[in-house]
Amino acid sequence: MADIEYFEEEAYASPPQVEPSRFGTLVNWAGALVSFGLIAGMAVWAWQLTVRDVAGVPVIRALEGAMRVAPENPGGSQADHQGLAVNRIAEGQEAEPAADRIVLAPPPVELTEVDISSASLPEVTTEVVPEATASAPTPEAASEATLALIDRLIQDEAAAPAAENAEAGVVAEDAVAAPTRETIAVIPISVPGVRNSPRPTGRPANVQVASLAAPTAPTPAASAEIDPNTLTSGTRLVQLGAFDDEETARSEWERLTGSFPDFFDGRSRIVQPAVSGGREFYRLRAHGFTDLSDARRFCTTLLAQGAACIPVTVR
Repeated sequence: MADIEYFEEEAYASPPQVEPSRFGTLVNWAGALVSFGLIAGMAVWAWQLTVRDVAGVPVIRALEGAMRVAPENPGGSQADHQGLAVNRIAEGQEAEPAADRIVLAPPPVELTEVDISSASLPEVTTEVVPEATASAPTPEAASEATLALIDRLIQDEAAAPAAENAEAGVVAEDAVAAPTRETIAVIPISVPGVRNSPRPTGRPANVQVASLAAPTAPTPAASAEIDPNTLTSGTRLVQLGAFDDEETARSEWERLTGSFPDFFDGRSRIVQPAVSGGREFYRLRAHGFTDLSDARRFCTTLLAQGAACIPVTVR
């Protein structure tokens, strides 16, 4: 058996110790200083919370400048089609009711610029047209004609009192008669305006004289009346009202056709008797509709004008 030998010095020997580095020492001291500063700051903050005045009013420094400034354009930018009914829903408002009458807008009117300042007008040069020497009167002839006219006027004024004294007993028609003055048959061409005077056009041969009689309103044509017993099932009608007798129903039909002649063109009248609750009455209806949509369009037009109308179907 082999002997086990123990070497005590080698078995319990320890490795050599390493000395700490200088960088690790600095890090440890820095961490200690930061921890100490944090503890000191928390202590100061706790002291300030303890000694502060809880009931004190905080002071808020006001900002510089105006609190509210009006915008340069209060209305904002103008959008396309602003203010039209098509944008009411997009603006958050309620939609407008349907229009009673829809017509096409007239075409735009082209305006002419008539207000032009005189400064912008071009200068117009006038050209003097010399008159013909043959037609221009001479100064001597003009003076002689003036003197002759003055002499004739003096003679007429002197002869008027003498004629009145001599013919006092003559009838009024002869007394009024006076010597006629000489009239010029043809105006000389030397008078201004005669040379360029246009000749008036003749009266047209097909002139129509307007009548003075008051225009008469067109009488609506009498509508045909259909027997309600001849109507087949499914016929589209329009009921215009219920009346106590046939005469009242027919008079109401005449009133409606006179008020709306275009709507009742091609429609036929139906006066149908009916009984409800032991009481007899007469229904006024109109015939002449292709389908239910046609009858509804007719009633929509009458309701817009304030008349009663209900689309019905024969059962």
